[in-house]
Amino acid sequence: MNSIHVAGSVAGEGKLAAALAANHAAVMAGRLAAGRTASRTGRESTRHVWTGELQVGRGADVLTALLGSCVGIGMIWRNGRRCGLAHCLLPEGVTDEGEHGARYVSAAVPRLLAALGVRREQYGEVEVVLAGGASMMSALRGGDPVGRRNVAAAHAHLALRGLNVAHVDVGGHQGRRINIDCDSHSYSVLRVGTPQAGHA
Repeated sequence: MNSIHVAGSVAGEGKLAAALAANHAAVMAGRLAAGRTASRTGRESTRHVWTGELQVGRGADVLTALLGSCVGIGMIWRNGRRCGLAHCLLPEGVTDEGEHGARYVSAAVPRLLAALGVRREQYGEVEVVLAGGASMMSALRGGDPVGRRNVAAAHAHLALRGLNVAHVDVGGHQGRRINIDCDSHSYSVLRVGTPQAGHA
């Protein structure tokens, strides 16, 4: 298997709260109409998948998302030479976001498969990576943290379709950055910031 996983504290990322604030500030400040930004170094193109979005890449594209309680669902389809990433905010909901909306896990899983062009009989060819779902803020007394619910929903909707989850890095009190390299069909999940101790 060519996939890779990197875990550990990432110096230079800064505290997760500041990183998330910068992420949302960038969204509000004016991303491209298609909901993507691209930065190119040589042949590589990094495409940021913002909260509530999904993107599909191929070739030199690297899909990336910064995750707290959100769950990132990465799909690597080697035979189709395409990869996808969804950045989901909540587990379930009614949405009219359009075909590329990924606010809810329940909508993101089928939409990402459709965007990749995978047919049902090809689901076994898709490698799935799950990341995020951390408990970044104290939950209400007796409540279930949204990160945990996001992860449970992702597992349920993927299992419903018989998809192979190759790697899971979820939960805890620390954020993550997921990267999907569409050229090498590999992935990395990096821990970001300081663990939020004492949070539910």
